[in-house]
Amino acid sequence: MTKLTKVQEKSAELSHDLDKVTLEIKRVQSLKCRLAKQKFKKSYDAEMREVLAEEQLLKEVRMLILPKKAKVTTISEEEISVLNHDETIKAIKSIQSKKCNTQFLTEDKATNVEYQDACRIEKLLLAHKATVKPITDTVVKKSSINDLINLLETSQTDLDKEYILEQLKNMTK
Repeated sequence: MTKLTKVQEKSAELSHDLDKVTLEIKRVQSLKCRLAKQKFKKSYDAEMREVLAEEQLLKEVRMLILPKKAKVTTISEEEISVLNHDETIKAIKSIQSKKCNTQFLTEDKATNVEYQDACRIEKLLLAHKATVKPITDTVVKKSSINDLINLLETSQTDLDKEYILEQLKNMTK
C-alpha cells in the first residue's frame, strides 16, 4: 500500500473532518508524551516508532484536508475580491517583494514574464485596497465607549445633551 493511499484511507476513516483529525493528533501526541517518560520499557523503541508513524500519518491527513492558501504570485481576481484590508496590505507587500526579486532576471523588464505578472497582480491589489476600508474605520473601540460611560458616571454636573450627542457622533465617523 502506498503512502498516499494510507493517507486517503485514514482521511476517509476520520470522515474527512478536520476537527476529528485534530483531536486524533492530540490523542497520539499525548500517547507519545506518556511513552517518552517510559524510556526503560522493553518495548519502548517499537512503540515509539509506531506512535511517531501514526502521528506523521495524521499530520499528512491534516495537510490533505486543510484548504491551501492562495499564493500571492498566483492569486486570481476572484480571490483578490474576498480579501480584507489587512490581507490586501500583506499581499501587496508580498507581490512588491516578488517584483523586486524578479525585475533583473532578464535584461528587458518588458520580456520578463514573472515581473510583468507581478505588476499586473499589484495593480489589481492596489485597486482592491482602494475599495476596502481598514477595520479601524468601521469599528467603534470599546475603550471609547467605556470612556464616555465613565465620564457620564463621574460627572458632578449634568452634562449637556448636545455634548453627549457630539461625542457619540464622533465615534461613528
